Amino acid sequence: MSVPPCRFSIAESDSPVELLPRDLSAWRQGNCGVDYVHRLESGVAGPELVIQALTHGNEICGANALLWLLERGVRPVKGSLTLIFANVEAYNAFDPQRPFASRCLDEDMNRVWHASRLTQPDTHEARRAIELLPFIENADSLLDLHSTTFAVAPMLIYPNNECNRRFADQLAFPFPHLLYDLGQYHTGMLISEHERHSDGGFSLVAECGQHFAESTSRQALAITLRFLKLHDMLDEAVELTDWGYLPDSTAGHYRIDRVLKAESERFRFVEPFNGFERFNKGELIATDDQVLVAAPFDNCALIMPARVPIVGEEVVTLAECL
Repeated sequence: MSVPPCRFSIAESDSPVELLPRDLSAWRQGNCGVDYVHRLESGVAGPELVIQALTHGNEICGANALLWLLERGVRPVKGSLTLIFANVEAYNAFDPQRPFASRCLDEDMNRVWHASRLTQPDTHEARRAIELLPFIENADSLLDLHSTTFAVAPMLIYPNNECNRRFADQLAFPFPHLLYDLGQYHTGMLISEHERHSDGGFSLVAECGQHFAESTSRQALAITLRFLKLHDMLDEAVELTDWGYLPDSTAGHYRIDRVLKAESERFRFVEPFNGFERFNKGELIATDDQVLVAAPFDNCALIMPARVPIVGEEVVTLAECL
């Protein structure tokens, strides 16, 4: 199967780099027979949780959150907790002069989690996913830690069902929630793969803020600790940390509708967008060669617009503000 390469702009970053990757080599040898995977057991019956960082190699915040737990010896008070540093080779390729380039080595690791990619793995990311798949399939609940290109509000993303919605609301996450229908939005996402195997568990992505901001690492730790606490697995001696960003009292829920791709090299947004800009039906969003790209419905929000549009690649997600 031919896989499109992991493409990126070679331009220098236009975002300040406040964080650099840390050396993870001391944590390479886990206790599960798979590099950079650490299973922490309580010895008491309880849920099987998985928290994954570095699905994308330049999203440093998740690695810092897992390191915080490991270096302080935080262990679950019941059940088990598996911590995964996913795409460490991409992370190790980080160059502060080209910080977006280490997102992946061959392909987006958050698009490989389906049978068509995992039955014949022919890229670094697909082969790594095969190694990690047993942990994902056996998890009762999963948290996947990410960050964003632009400094937009942190957000939760999860499949639209009553179980996930109830859990996410109990987290009291004071930032936007993005809901999507399983099978209709990026079928190769990690949390979609987990959702297909889950029976009453929770599948969440936490987008924690801009890739290289210090506050994004604080946000990743804050959601990680609350995820554990809501499962009654966090020792009372471990205090919850503050959110990395100022809570947004206007944050709401959004239903993901569709993903737009650039059909030509001439795709251009009508103005620079960072995300969460809203449009009424028919208002112009972009042009793609001679084609006008307009909002297809009212209360249409732009989610994670591409920093550098690339022909054939996704450029923005459209969501309806609920």
